Amino acid sequence: MANKNILVPIDGSESAFAALKQATVLANSLESKLTIISIVEENPFVNADFYYFGADAQTMKAYFDEACLNAKHALTEAEKICANQSVSEFETKIIKAEVSAKNIVKVAEELDVSLIIMGSHGRKGIQKLTLGSVAEEVLKFSPLPVLIVKQ
Repeated sequence: MANKNILVPIDGSESAFAALKQATVLANSLESKLTIISIVEENPFVNADFYYFGADAQTMKAYFDEACLNAKHALTEAEKICANQSVSEFETKIIKAEVSAKNIVKVAEELDVSLIIMGSHGRKGIQKLTLGSVAEEVLKFSPLPVLIVKQ
């Protein structure tokens, strides 16, 4: 890994933290920096075919504030994991953008990382079809190596 920077997108889920724990092992072994991101959507309904009934500016602000708070909590937990695993160099960032594989890949390219490590919820069947898989999409779109950690 030339630039020794690993990107770990997290959403606060168990699978994201499992991926982070694996990333800490790899970062320590390779003396790499970890960049941990959490993406927050300012308007989650912007690409929906319908618009949430009653979603006025105050409702949307409350949603966004709660999403930012959840992201901050997830990143605080990520910092604790990195400290407990003695990761020498890491940083955390909240990214304000649409939660999508394309945005994860875009951030990875902007930050000049050499590897993306992320968790997979391991959904199957109808759940996977209806909910999709961000990890699977990152695999499709990323020109960078991607390591998927299953819970």
